[in-house]
Amino acid sequence: MKRHVGIWLMVVALFSCSKEEQAFDDSQKTYTATPVSTSDIFPMEFGAPNLPKDNPFTEEGIYLGRMLFYDPILSLDSSVSCASCHQQQYAFAEPLDRSFGIYGLRTSRSAMPLFNLAYSQKFFWDARVSSLRQLVFEPIVAHNEMAMSLARLEERLKRNKKYIEYFNKAFNEEPNLYDMSLAMEQFLLSMVSKDSRFNRFFPGDNVEELNASELRGAFIFNGLVNFDANGNTKGADCFHCHGGEMAQQQNPAMGGIANNGLDASPNDLGVGGVTNRDQDMGVFKAPSLLNIALTAPYMHDGRFKTLEEVVDHYSDNVHYENPTIHPQMAAHGGIQLNLSDQQKTDLIAYLRSMTDSTFIQNPKYANPF
Repeated sequence: MKRHVGIWLMVVALFSCSKEEQAFDDSQKTYTATPVSTSDIFPMEFGAPNLPKDNPFTEEGIYLGRMLFYDPILSLDSSVSCASCHQQQYAFAEPLDRSFGIYGLRTSRSAMPLFNLAYSQKFFWDARVSSLRQLVFEPIVAHNEMAMSLARLEERLKRNKKYIEYFNKAFNEEPNLYDMSLAMEQFLLSMVSKDSRFNRFFPGDNVEELNASELRGAFIFNGLVNFDANGNTKGADCFHCHGGEMAQQQNPAMGGIANNGLDASPNDLGVGGVTNRDQDMGVFKAPSLLNIALTAPYMHDGRFKTLEEVVDHYSDNVHYENPTIHPQMAAHGGIQLNLSDQQKTDLIAYLRSMTDSTFIQNPKYANPF
């Protein structure tokens, strides 16, 4: 009897060892990540995106980035994720003038929406970084956002079974900060908004996409400021900073970064706080107007709660005396546009046509957990 028990224990031990060795082998398995063609992500009408050459898209890399984006493990107390402040139903912005970080601490600026980032050259309101892989670390280490040390984060990821698995699938590596930044860069670059009625209308080929008020708004939006003898203008010159298929000037020197006359002198230095140059004081990145109806409140400090307030600013309350106001606005001669109530209504109708319902419901960008 004792002999039979001994044999059985040996069999159990061998079986257990075999299972452990198999688990070990799986964790060390070499994967071939699945390539994703850029033509499957980016629409031809948007032109060539600004993509890093050393970070090709893969299904596994994008998915890993999506996991990290939604996981509060990136914050010190595991209470805040990237998605806490960038929510899909709001085009990856949030309905607050300033975000909440860990322990209820407030950020200094409104969360910018996240889409079509592959076409941008600068990021954040103050344009302080030029790559998304650099961008992802800033909220992680900020004391009033995630307050996480990078060394602790890397150790946390290395002990997490799901990340051991998915870093291996995406990069054939154990979890590490560099590959984390690449994965999150892939996911952020893959977030494309292109299916609004405005996009189907632009550049005016499919007028049936817009109603009469929206079409009148399109002419106001894309028209130059030209005052008649009565001081009226048919155009509001919005397109210089918010033009094109993405309703955003991508060239920083041509309106992609601008002072829009919010204040007589800046309360927030914006780009000037980074460069310390006089000409950059109160200058901020001009955001895309796609999905603008979803991303209230508006401006870097969330001071405007509605689109009506935004249009009122550009029509009636621009501080032309601000010394760094953008030249395209200075060219108005310091005269307020004084748009009529009908012009304002039509302009807002046009802005609302830029909402992309497909984007905010796309499961590819949703929480994977």
